[in-house]
Amino acid sequence: MAESVLAVQSIQKAFGALKVLRDVSFAAARGDVVSIIGASGSGKSTLLRCMNLLETPDGGDVRFHGQSILAPGFPLSRYRAQVGMVFQQFNLFSNMDALENCVRGQVKVLGVPRAEARDRAMGYLKQVGMEAFAAARPQQLSGGQRQRVAIARALAMQPEVLLFDEPTSALDPEMVGEVLRVMRDLAGTGLTMIVVTHEMAFARDVSSRTVFMDGGVIVEEGDPRTLFTSPIHERTRAFLKRMLE
Repeated sequence: MAESVLAVQSIQKAFGALKVLRDVSFAAARGDVVSIIGASGSGKSTLLRCMNLLETPDGGDVRFHGQSILAPGFPLSRYRAQVGMVFQQFNLFSNMDALENCVRGQVKVLGVPRAEARDRAMGYLKQVGMEAFAAARPQQLSGGQRQRVAIARALAMQPEVLLFDEPTSALDPEMVGEVLRVMRDLAGTGLTMIVVTHEMAFARDVSSRTVFMDGGVIVEEGDPRTLFTSPIHERTRAFLKRMLE
């Protein structure tokens, strides 16, 4: 089995009396595309947010190449550059154009010279089909365009792993396809991706592994073709029946 790049071990998280994650463990190896599926409230997004400490786990560990990111003195800003995140609501800087959104983190966090950062940013904007909108502010762009800029911004940091938190859920239906096309292309490059999604076709056809969560636990995981056609657990079967019928 390939060595894991990013692993969560016995993660627990509660908000007050509500236990959102209950002893969750899984790992992603280099080049994996892991889709995490499940009903709203199953703990998917909280798990993803625990992976880069946007939420602090109450118990368990998150390990990057075997090193705990919860250890004192761990370089969290550098880690977040290596493990990038694409959010539901884009989280672009509204006072910057698309190009500067993709440049600023490179300069501030990675120390890349501005001219090199601009060239790199334009390359990634071109990769996601947004080079023509480099001078546009987020408010001038459609939701799908903003999400593609957000992906380019994450890629410009040249991450080793990219986390996607329901990247199409805030989009109008006609804009979902353009973002999924970019994600499919990225999956083909060998980038390690962990994707929380309600897009069942992506989870089935693009993922190397699919994880089904329910009630704050991983109920079932495995090869997507097997999980979608012959799920073991009744909870998985019931969820997929609702989503695919």
